[in-house]
Amino acid sequence: MKQRLPIVLSTTALVVALLGATPIGTAARDLVVPRNSVGTTQLKNNAIVSSKVKNRSLVAADFKLGQLPRGVQGPAGPQGPAGPSGAAGPQGAPGTSGREAVFTTSPSNSVSFKTLAAACPAGKQVVGGGAAIAPAAAATAVAITSSYLNGTSWVAAARETAAFPGAWSLNTVVICANVT
Repeated sequence: MKQRLPIVLSTTALVVALLGATPIGTAARDLVVPRNSVGTTQLKNNAIVSSKVKNRSLVAADFKLGQLPRGVQGPAGPQGPAGPSGAAGPQGAPGTSGREAVFTTSPSNSVSFKTLAAACPAGKQVVGGGAAIAPAAAATAVAITSSYLNGTSWVAAARETAAFPGAWSLNTVVICANVT
């Protein structure tokens, strides 16, 4: 029986495929899923449309990359707590502006340990950062040992974990913005 199972399944698939294009196959399909049972009316009634989404309930992560314009600021934050005089504090900040990335690259050589910092310009704050090894082939023998925020800089360190015959460099980036 085990030897016949593949042949039976193959034959059944062939019959279904051939009959599917005939009036008999169409009639059988209509018995399972009636023609026009799902159409524009059903899809529109359950579609997610603007009127069904609560205002300000979506966040940037709900959108594809590039769907939101650059530099769009969110709404102002909540009113601050009451101060000693009893008056409410100032309204919260509207967000960030003037985002920029600052890149630094270490010398490309065979030194086995490197540390590098990328700093934000005066008046801007760090909102992110990272590090990478170049060339990519060096990543098999070189590891990033740390990558962290230090005040208004992003600091990274890397070292060889195995002997790498060529030169390599450490690249660091810090993402800066005006935070108001």
